[in-house]
Amino acid sequence: MSLWDSIQVGAKKAGDAAATKAKIGKLKADIVLLQREITNRQRAFGVTLYDHVSPLSQSQDFYAASDELTNLLRPPLIVAQKEIQALAAKKVKLKEALAAAEANRAAAFPTKAETVGQKFMNFGKASYLHGGETKIKGELALVDRSIKGHKQKFGIALFALLADAEDNKGYLPTDRQVRNIYDTSRSDVTRIEAKINQKDEEIVALGGKSTKGQGFSAAQDNNNNSTTTETNSGTFEPPNGPMMTSSSTNAGFSDTPRGGFSDNPNGSSSGQQLFTDPNDLLL
Repeated sequence: MSLWDSIQVGAKKAGDAAATKAKIGKLKADIVLLQREITNRQRAFGVTLYDHVSPLSQSQDFYAASDELTNLLRPPLIVAQKEIQALAAKKVKLKEALAAAEANRAAAFPTKAETVGQKFMNFGKASYLHGGETKIKGELALVDRSIKGHKQKFGIALFALLADAEDNKGYLPTDRQVRNIYDTSRSDVTRIEAKINQKDEEIVALGGKSTKGQGFSAAQDNNNNSTTTETNSGTFEPPNGPMMTSSSTNAGFSDTPRGGFSDNPNGSSSGQQLFTDPNDLLL
């Protein structure tokens, strides 16, 4: 083999190795994205399930029951409720402050502006008052996001407990609605995990190392991306409210097949429009 042929062979091998390495890198990046998708699915599961079970927990019987489903639900639910109740109280105060600010702005212009100078004066005053309202609305948005974050943490924790109970004990929730919510989420997670396993096998086939055991941590991602919230330093007492309709813990519950339920946890955000023209302020 000539020197030129050797150079060509070496260059081809180097190019093939670089292409293989790039493909392995892309597969690993895809796996990370899929693992994040699993975490997001578990978060959505938490938002939907919390909204379903939280009203049921308003009964004192919920804290005295000893069935398997309640034992699994109760610890993460109490933690989430403690934080969410503190944030809900703060949200009420912020809404009251916003209503007062809006009322003050309405009362700040008892007479209609007639001259250009009065219009500019009202423009500056209205902008200042709107700034205060904007700050309160921003704080309200953060509180709502924090509440949703605690529901998502609840979902990640509870999903792990339910999945472990199903895999190791063959247990499935006896509450029909809880079962539907869990089954749909578990099916979605299983489908995503199958994609991850397929990509991991491709990595091994290309000569790379398996990513199993080095995966993306759902709990770690939740801690890294959740909004920092204020905690309630007071003691938590089970909320009082309407009693559960069933006389026993599992009364009226029946198993249902997987599927048949979907959830959409995506929230919505609201904006506002500031004044841009003094002529708009003919107050």
